[in-house]
Amino acid sequence: MGKIFAIVPAYNEEPRIAAVLDVLTRVEYLSEIIVVNDGSKDQTGVVAGEYDVRLLEHEENRGKGAALQTGIDHSSGAEYFLFLDADLIGLSRDHLDQLLGPLFGRDQISMSIGVFQEGPFLVRFAQNLTPVLNGQRALKKSLVKKLPDLSWSRFGVEILLNRCCEAMDEKIEWVPLKNISHWIKEKKDGFGPGLRHRLKMYRECLRCQLACKKKLEAFFGEELQ
Repeated sequence: MGKIFAIVPAYNEEPRIAAVLDVLTRVEYLSEIIVVNDGSKDQTGVVAGEYDVRLLEHEENRGKGAALQTGIDHSSGAEYFLFLDADLIGLSRDHLDQLLGPLFGRDQISMSIGVFQEGPFLVRFAQNLTPVLNGQRALKKSLVKKLPDLSWSRFGVEILLNRCCEAMDEKIEWVPLKNISHWIKEKKDGFGPGLRHRLKMYRECLRCQLACKKKLEAFFGEELQ
């Protein structure tokens, strides 16, 4: 097994990130855990700094895509990558094993994507309606090396990752994950602000979807379907 790096992008997750890092820091096969504090206005960075992780700081919020790209840029030596959200509920080592499993001994699988089977209605509805947006992923180095810069994509980064795999004919496996969910924005921030944040996320995803084809054609140098 090669080196496995976990990358956790985080924005204003002070009350929630400890639950994720409590699990990750007890998994001995993780070579490094990188937390990218994406310009948080709370004490996310302080909480993360209490753990045995590499903490990278953005001075201002640059979006999830940029946070993941920063993590990738500081992952020299990694053979496998885990992308994990900072607001997960119920994360366990088993979930990491399940995400990584399809990548070992199966040359044709380049990325796995976790799909929550439980959680609040809005979580399950979003997972079933738009599974492409699922943030819990495992990727091989061979795929990551071929990716364009993710920084522009913000919340649309998962759309970009899937479109890249489609363009390069890289195989994806969808992995059902039980007993895990994440906090919905309306619970984190209150109904009004949370709803506004949710709509902002969907706008960023839509912008990414609309821009993907042209950007990837420029990157790959060929017309895409």
